[in-house]
Amino acid sequence: MAEVTPYQSHREALEVAMWQAPAPRPDEAARAAIALVDSDGNDQAVGNKVVGDGSSLPDLGPLSNFGSWETVAVTILHKAATISDFNPESEVYDPVAWNNYLQKFSTLPFFLSYTSDTRNASISLLSLEKGVSAVSDLLQNIVTEQNRTDIVETIKKVAQLAVESDGQPQKQSNVQVGLVSRHAGQLYVGVVRTTVEMQYKSGKGYEPLSQTLDIGRGYGVLDFEKCKRSTSKLLEWDHRSVDEWERGTGSAQKPPNQSPAWDH
Repeated sequence: MAEVTPYQSHREALEVAMWQAPAPRPDEAARAAIALVDSDGNDQAVGNKVVGDGSSLPDLGPLSNFGSWETVAVTILHKAATISDFNPESEVYDPVAWNNYLQKFSTLPFFLSYTSDTRNASISLLSLEKGVSAVSDLLQNIVTEQNRTDIVETIKKVAQLAVESDGQPQKQSNVQVGLVSRHAGQLYVGVVRTTVEMQYKSGKGYEPLSQTLDIGRGYGVLDFEKCKRSTSKLLEWDHRSVDEWERGTGSAQKPPNQSPAWDH
């Protein structure tokens, strides 16, 4: 483990302690303002996926009880969700929790670096391929080709949840795919988000309207040495296995959506 000065150790402990403080909830006036912006007719659909290329990662050292670096990562992500009041298993959209989770994710104190950017993609009921291509483009430098295939299956499960969820005649589905990827000796931890306008058709359920999606990506590179230096804190947190993290979403038990529009 890399040597650190007492000052650096103190600063890192303070950083983690401040980060893990629960995200603030809005007061009554703020809730009223949020209600004006986020009207009824919203829901959320979340899916998680862990992938890898088989490359080697450093020894876990004092974190050996976790069993893998992927388990360390998903435990950290579970903590981010908990302190944000974000429930990935729920289909109920809470705009405060939704935004708090992204804020906690983007400021994770265990990242070597953090990158965020967006892509635009036009979709319609008959053509979803550009949306998938945009996501693949956003992820191409942190996953393998086979990994992308697995991630698309997760996206299709999220889509199936979105088309089944009850709501208004027209709604906005807030979509999130969480990702942990072992790639070229690094562990990437990412999230992809977009919002899809849906319309209810009698006898068919919800269908996407023709629209241009704003697809946002954020990802960080896990700092193995900093995680090791924070072992005592990480061991206190509620551990999650890879399987528990992947299954702990609203879309996990859904079959992949089978619309032919994915290929057009």
